[in-house]
Amino acid sequence: TGQRGRETVARPAAGLLRLLLVAAGSLLPDGRSGQTIARAAAFPAGSMMRAVVYSRLDPEGVKIASKARPSAINATRKSSNILCRVVCAGINPVDAKGLVGDKLPHACSSLARRAIDGNTVGFDFAGTVMEVGAGCEYKPGDAVFGTMPPGAGSFCEYVSAPLDQVALKPAALSFAEAAALPLVGLTALQSLVHDNKLSRGQHLLLIGASGGVGHVALQVAKSVGASVTAVCSQRNAALVSRLGADRVVDYTKGDTEGQLRAAVQQGGKFDLCLDTVSSLEEKDREFRYADMVRTHGGGDAMLTGKYVTIGGPPLDWVMAGLKRTVGISLFSSSRELFWVRFPKSAQALKDLAQMCDSGKLRPILAAEVSMHDEAAVQEAFARLHSRRVVGKQVVRVSPDDASQQ
Repeated sequence: TGQRGRETVARPAAGLLRLLLVAAGSLLPDGRSGQTIARAAAFPAGSMMRAVVYSRLDPEGVKIASKARPSAINATRKSSNILCRVVCAGINPVDAKGLVGDKLPHACSSLARRAIDGNTVGFDFAGTVMEVGAGCEYKPGDAVFGTMPPGAGSFCEYVSAPLDQVALKPAALSFAEAAALPLVGLTALQSLVHDNKLSRGQHLLLIGASGGVGHVALQVAKSVGASVTAVCSQRNAALVSRLGADRVVDYTKGDTEGQLRAAVQQGGKFDLCLDTVSSLEEKDREFRYADMVRTHGGGDAMLTGKYVTIGGPPLDWVMAGLKRTVGISLFSSSRELFWVRFPKSAQALKDLAQMCDSGKLRPILAAEVSMHDEAAVQEAFARLHSRRVVGKQVVRVSPDDASQQ
């Protein structure tokens, strides 16, 4: 009976996990690994590299291991990928949550951890082009930044990066700063500007303004001329003001709703809200921001537009996956969960690079750790779980001049 009960739970959980992996791009609809099919010939036997991989039995669920190194790219043939040596890789909350673990019910977390064991960690990277195919816009020696597909990983010495997910590194940024930008920058630009048309004169409510996505979203919003009310703790108020926030709401001060109403009196009702804090975790939902701004005494709502989150319950992730993969939205016009899009993001990365080079955007580095120090990487993941990281952490994979080695 116990075995039958476990199977009853495991089967729908496995189905949900498969659906989310398909939406993320890690699996093809029939269940085969898209990464394995795309790169089966790219890993010659005996050619190895160092990488950080998921390991559910190790501290923080990660360890250093040897992985197959991508093979050379034939310069006489066209290729949809370029071979890059990674200099730095950005650490994101999704990495510490096990790739898809934050998108599933807690009861399914063990299944999710098993599914990703051995996969290389990470999405973001900045590095140097080593080899390209015929007719490629990049050349060996170019400094680039971008993202890797889900499950492919970026915490490793070399990556075979999709051309439609990379761009030239902003000249104004170091490799470490550039590696901190792709996922959070794309999330901010796509959710605010591309999808919800935030523009000059509009009023944005930004919850979690000092975090990885939040501090970049603040700068992106200001770059398009929006007015921003930023929610953060008192200790980060000066930082978000320096980044351009017009008004700061200190959630540690008490009477958060009263502070938000004062912001509305000063700047008008909110045209859009980006909530970078709320997630499936109860401690991330304790302030009930959506209830505060969307409804109050009938028609006295502070928000006139959409309430956008980047975390939430599994059903929201399923609906976000449908919108992401087939363009069908089942969300109401007043709320949605946003899921960042990596394919065909090269132009968006170029736009982010332009913002950086024009002085409108610069990611803040909270910490830089060596990929070759396993304990340091694990400590960086532990800091993410604390919910108190200001800006972004990065992993140093190789020296800035690694392309010369």
